[in-house]
Amino acid sequence: MELQQTGIWIACCAILLVAWIAVFKSGHPLKALLLCCGSGVAALFALHLLQQLCGVGLPVSDVTLAVSAVGGLPGVILLLLTSLILG
Repeated sequence: MELQQTGIWIACCAILLVAWIAVFKSGHPLKALLLCCGSGVAALFALHLLQQLCGVGLPVSDVTLAVSAVGGLPGVILLLLTSLILG
């Protein structure tokens, strides 16, 4: 179990690092950062609202908001995969 959690954390960090590199390689990093954060938070709220329809959702809490704001859409996908694998 410990090895599985370590692997999940390493995968999460790698995907978030790739997302941040893509943001800063764009021509307008502040604009890209705001779009990335906004799309992550919007995806989190959309998943939360559609939880009843699709049966899969994420709770809106401090941790999930922080991960979705920092990671954007890849962060929300990682939260969803983590909740499906561990939950």
